[in-house]
Amino acid sequence: MIEVTIAVSKKSLIFLVKIVVSAGLLSWLIYSIDWPVLLDVFTAAEPGWLLLAGVFVVCSLVVSVEKWSLVLRAEGINIPWYQLWKAYWIGIFFNNFLPSGIGGDGIRVLLVGRNISNMAGAASSVVAERLLATLGLALTGLMAGLIAGSGRQVSWIFMLLMIVSTGLLFFLMLGRVPIWADKKDGKISGFIRGFLLHGQAMRGQGKMMIKVGFLSVLFQLTVVAVNYAIFRSLHVDTLGCWALVYIIPAISAIAMIPIGINGYGIREGAYVLLLATYGVAGSVALAASLLFAVLVSFCSLYGGYLWLGNRDKSAGREYTAENAAGLETSLESE
Repeated sequence: MIEVTIAVSKKSLIFLVKIVVSAGLLSWLIYSIDWPVLLDVFTAAEPGWLLLAGVFVVCSLVVSVEKWSLVLRAEGINIPWYQLWKAYWIGIFFNNFLPSGIGGDGIRVLLVGRNISNMAGAASSVVAERLLATLGLALTGLMAGLIAGSGRQVSWIFMLLMIVSTGLLFFLMLGRVPIWADKKDGKISGFIRGFLLHGQAMRGQGKMMIKVGFLSVLFQLTVVAVNYAIFRSLHVDTLGCWALVYIIPAISAIAMIPIGINGYGIREGAYVLLLATYGVAGSVALAASLLFAVLVSFCSLYGGYLWLGNRDKSAGREYTAENAAGLETSLESE
C-alpha cells in the first residue's frame, strides 16, 4: 500500500511539474507577444488556405493509417483498413483532449487489441509504428537541414531521436524473450512474450520497412504542407520550401520533449524562436502555432464522434488463436 501511494505521489508530482512548465512557457508568450498585432494577424487570415490545411491534416492521417496497416501485416495481424482508420482517429481525439500524448496510443492498443483478443500484438504494432515514424521525422529534419544549410540549431535532437528510435526498433525485432517470461504463464509474462514475438515477426520484412520509412517521410511532408497552407493564410510567403521542411520537423522534435502537457507552451515557443531566425514576427509565428493546434483539434473531433458511436466489435476477426499459434511456432523454429 505504501509503495502504491509513493508511485501515485511521484506521478502526481511529475504531472504537476509538466503543468507548471507548460503554464510558464505560455505565460512567457502571453506577456512577450503584441496582442493587438496578433489579433490583426488572425483577422487577416484567409479561410481558403485554412481549409486546404484541414485537407492536408486528413491526408496525414491516411498516410499514418497505411503505415500502421503495413506494420500490422508484417507482424502477422490482418485487420480491415477502415477499422484502423477509426481507431487512429479516436486516438488522435484522445491525444488532443487528454493531458497526455501517450493517451491516444493507449486507446489504439485498447481498441485493436480488444477486437483481435491480442493486446500484446496491438501494442507491438503501435510501438513499431511510432518508432518508424520518429525515425522518419529525424531523417526528414536532418536531410532538409543539410540542404537548407540550417541544420546546426537542433541537429542534435534529430541525431538523438535517430539513435534512440533505431536502437529500440532493433531491440523490438531482435530482442530475445527473457527466460523468466518464456517459462511463466502469467498475464505479464504472456504479454511480454507476445509483444516481442510479434516484433520479431518483422525480421526479413525489408520491403515493408522501406515502404513504412517512405510513408514516414511522406507523413512529415504532409505536416509541412499543413503549416505551409497556414503560413500562406497568414500572408507569409518568405519561407523557402527546404526551410519549412527543416523547421516543422524541428518543432515537432522539440515538442516531443516530455516536460509539458501535450507539448503546449513548448511547441508555441519553438515556433516563435525558430521562425525568428527566418525573420518571421513573433505574433505571426504564435498565430501559426495556435492555428495548427486548433485545426488539428477541430479535425480530431471526428474521432470523438467515432468514439461515441463505436459499437463495432468485429475488427480483426480474421486474426484467430490459430494464427497466433502459427506465428509463435514459426518464430521459435528460427
